[in-house]
Amino acid sequence: MPDAPDYLWITNAADWLFGWLLFLPRDLTLVGVAILMAAAWVVARKWTTDQEWLHRAVIDRRRLTQLRREARERGDTEAAERHHSVITQIRHLAYRRFAGRAFLAALLPAALLTIWGSDRLLYVPPRTREPVELRAILPHAAIGQMAHLAPEPGLGVTDGWIQRVVEHRPVAPSCAWDRLGMWIGRVFRTPGSRAATAAAEQPGMVIWHVVAHDTEPHLLQLRYAGRTYSIPYRAGKRQYEQPTRLFENAPLQSIEVVLTPRRLFNLVGGFDFLRLPPWLVVCLILVLPLIRLLRTIFRIV
Repeated sequence: MPDAPDYLWITNAADWLFGWLLFLPRDLTLVGVAILMAAAWVVARKWTTDQEWLHRAVIDRRRLTQLRREARERGDTEAAERHHSVITQIRHLAYRRFAGRAFLAALLPAALLTIWGSDRLLYVPPRTREPVELRAILPHAAIGQMAHLAPEPGLGVTDGWIQRVVEHRPVAPSCAWDRLGMWIGRVFRTPGSRAATAAAEQPGMVIWHVVAHDTEPHLLQLRYAGRTYSIPYRAGKRQYEQPTRLFENAPLQSIEVVLTPRRLFNLVGGFDFLRLPPWLVVCLILVLPLIRLLRTIFRIV
């Protein structure tokens, strides 16, 4: 059984800084993370650059742009090219002097937010008295055999504790965004990998629908082929337990608590073929407009 990720202590420490975001409504949580990422860049830009110099550079570029326009109108090509050359030099000088410094200063908070979001924002936490799918993946040879989920106080199932292993059925896309992402992934997949996927035997799968009647931590224990496999589960909290566990060199390959991905407006999803989860796609969409908005509000060049 794999241990917790080595960076889990970073996530736990970051809860002191960002944990309050989990108390916001689902969509506001994602917007709040995007605002914090944009604010990190804007603050870094403010304190690592010479704003007075940059403001003068903006004024000079505007004046030179106006002079270039006037030169082109009167047909003075040489003057227009000279003004354009000076504008380019000012831009390159500003980039060389300040862009790298601002990027490095914003990198640490952005990386901390990304690590925290990867553990806290992938899924919507399960609720009490709400059925959640528990899915175990087994080898193809296990199809037709039986697997047992051990009863535990505070937990129930809607379809029986003992279930038969059936052929694996991939989870169908739940919205247009996911269908688009799956189609793009198929387009960019190489012909060889498509043929290998089609020829491979489908693994076995066994499913339970688990209901938690309290908010206490539970350990879901699956018994198969004389061995016990477990995964932690907890409902009714603002954080979720890690939903997947892999088992190497074991008759049972993995256990997954199938949680709902956290999406903006329950629509914007991720891109699995790029390994971009929904919350990170939302941030990438919102961060650039938010940076521009914050720079305009606080007059930061």
